[in-house]
Amino acid sequence: MAKTRSNPPKRKSKSTSTAKSILHSASSTFSTNPHAPKPPPPSADTLTASAATALHTEGNPHDALRLTTLALQSDPAHLPALELHGEAHLELGDEDSARTYFEKAAALDPDGALSGPEKFLWLAQLGVGGAEMMRWYERGTAVLRAWMQEGRGAERGLGEKMCGALCAMAEIYMSDLCDEPDAESRCESYVTEALLTTPDSSEALQTLASIRISQQRPADAITALQRSLRVWQDLPADAAEVPSYASRINLAKLLIETAQYDTALEVLERLQLEDDQLPDLWYLGGWCLFLYGEQEEAGSEERRELWGSAREWLGNCGVLYQALGWEDVGIWEHAEELRGRIGAEIGEEEEGEDEDGEEEGEEEWESEEEGEDGDVEMK
Repeated sequence: MAKTRSNPPKRKSKSTSTAKSILHSASSTFSTNPHAPKPPPPSADTLTASAATALHTEGNPHDALRLTTLALQSDPAHLPALELHGEAHLELGDEDSARTYFEKAAALDPDGALSGPEKFLWLAQLGVGGAEMMRWYERGTAVLRAWMQEGRGAERGLGEKMCGALCAMAEIYMSDLCDEPDAESRCESYVTEALLTTPDSSEALQTLASIRISQQRPADAITALQRSLRVWQDLPADAAEVPSYASRINLAKLLIETAQYDTALEVLERLQLEDDQLPDLWYLGGWCLFLYGEQEEAGSEERRELWGSAREWLGNCGVLYQALGWEDVGIWEHAEELRGRIGAEIGEEEEGEDEDGEEEGEEEWESEEEGEDGDVEMK
C-alpha cells in the first residue's frame, strides 16, 4: 500500500542546511592556503545522523541516499548506515536494492543485539510468500521482546512496532497461511499479545475484528471496531493516535463488511477531506451507499437518493482510475457493474451528469482536467 506524504516545507529548515553543508564538506574543501591541512571528512556516525534527519524529518530520500553512500564508503559495515540506505532505496521505490542492504545488515547483526529489530521487520514486509515473511517477523519479534524486557521499549517506539508486527503475522495466517492447521490459534495468540502490549491500539482492535469476521462472529467484530473508533474518532487529523490513511481505508472495508454503513461513510468522508485522490476511497463510498440503498424498498425515494449518491462516488472512482492509470481492474469492473445496475433501476443520470449513459461517461472520464496542484478535480 502506498504511503501518504506531507507537503515539503516552503522554507529551508536548519536541518536541511546542515545536511547540505555536510554533503558539501564531504565532497570538497576550500582554503586560500595550499599548504593548509585538509579538515577531516565527517565521520560515518555524523553522516548517518544527518541522513536520518533528511529521511525521517525532511522526507528527502535523495539526500539521505547520498549521505549514507558517503558513510558506507567510510565504513562499509556501519549498521545504521546500511539500514538507512535500505530505507532510502525503499522510499524511492527500489525494493530490490533495499532488500540487499537490509540483508547485509541482518548478516552482520543476526540476533539484532547491535542495531535492533527494524531490519528484520523491513525484510518481513519485503518477503515473498507467507512462510518467508513469517521467518523474518519471528526474528524481529524475538528481538523486540528481548529489548522490551530490558526496559528499552520507549526509546524507539518498540511497543508500537511489536503491535504492528504481531498484527501483520495474524493477517498472514488469515491469508497466505490460512490453510495451516494451527492458523486460527496463531491468530488468536498474536492478536492477544498485541493487545497486551498496546491495549488501546486501533490497529490491534481492527485485526481482532478481522479475526472475528473470519470466524463468523459479526457481533464481536462490531464491538472491536467500535472500540477501535473510540480511540481516535474525536481527535484532530494530526493527532498521533489517528491511524494511517491506509489503516482507515481498511477500517472502512471492515465496517462495510459488518453492515455498519453510517459509520463507514463517516470514516470515508473524513478521509476524503484529507486526500480525495485515491480510487479505492471513492469505490468504497459508492459500494457502501449501494449496499445501504439495497436495504430500502425497490423504487422508494430513499433508495433513489442513496443510489444517486453511490453513482456519483463511483463516477469519481472512474475519473481517478483513468487519470492515474490505476492497476486494480477489479475496482473498475465492479464500479461499472454497479453503475449499470443503478441506471437500470433509477434511470440514467440527470442533466449535469452523464446523460447519454456509460459510453459517454468514459469519454468524460478521459477528458477530466487537473487542478493547479496537479490533483484531479472531483465532483
